[in-house]
Amino acid sequence: ISVVIPCFNHGEYILDAIASVEASGEVNYELIVINDGSTDVYTLGVLDKLRDRGYHVVDLENQGLANARNHGIAIASGCYILPLDSDNKIRPNYMRKGIAILDESPEIGIVYGDVEFFGETTGIWSLPDFDLYRLTIGNYIDACAVFRKQVWQDCGGYDPDMPDKWGYEDWDFWLSAAEKRWQFWHIPEVMFDYRTRSDSMVQTCKQPINQKRLVHYICSKHIDLYTPRLADVIADKEFVAFERMVELDSLRLELQRTKEEVERSRDREQKTEENLQAIADEVAHLKAMIEAMATSKFWQL
Repeated sequence: ISVVIPCFNHGEYILDAIASVEASGEVNYELIVINDGSTDVYTLGVLDKLRDRGYHVVDLENQGLANARNHGIAIASGCYILPLDSDNKIRPNYMRKGIAILDESPEIGIVYGDVEFFGETTGIWSLPDFDLYRLTIGNYIDACAVFRKQVWQDCGGYDPDMPDKWGYEDWDFWLSAAEKRWQFWHIPEVMFDYRTRSDSMVQTCKQPINQKRLVHYICSKHIDLYTPRLADVIADKEFVAFERMVELDSLRLELQRTKEEVERSRDREQKTEENLQAIADEVAHLKAMIEAMATSKFWQL
């Protein structure tokens, strides 16, 4: 198996990614690091140290994630491939289990597992077993999967022509593999750790205008998959959109109620302060009267 790690200015993370591969025990693997035109001085220093220690580091001009993965896989000697983003980590038994499944079942082309998030958010994402219709609705399989190099060859690699190289290369790749009749296998346990970052490429993809262009590109490219499922896809998308609208309306109503309650609380607070001030004024008046009485000649007699 060949582990391909593209790296663009992720020098602070890549050593953890490599360490996770090296913790995999007795697995026959090669490790290829693709420097995708990094410009960060720290990252370049880390990559130089990796070269000095004998790691296979390949330098490219920055042409995007798809091109970096394609180059790494093209020169890989393994019959199985595991792409690993430089800010993520794999679990020690991922490669071993993936290899075993692919060795035993020639019809299976891709093996994927569950995910544990770390970084800015945490939690476990338990993925469903493979469902082509669900995959047409949206991607739920990360690029960090074990697959045959033959799958990559059949699909023509990752698409380097995604709009503005924003991402979704993995979603496109899985749809292409499904079109080539390759089967997928889900390992129902955490197989890798995904670092969540607010500045990641995934967040850029989620911006509405970018999302629209990417989904349009995906659907147009895989029209033969979408055409027989078009009514269901539109209905489900509409259902999700309507469900979100209802949820949003409910949240707006709750917000309005909260604002009204806050206003009522402020009114009660103001009235309470006014009452307290009135009591304080009355106490001060009584105190003044008592002091006046205490100093009067009549009171002294």
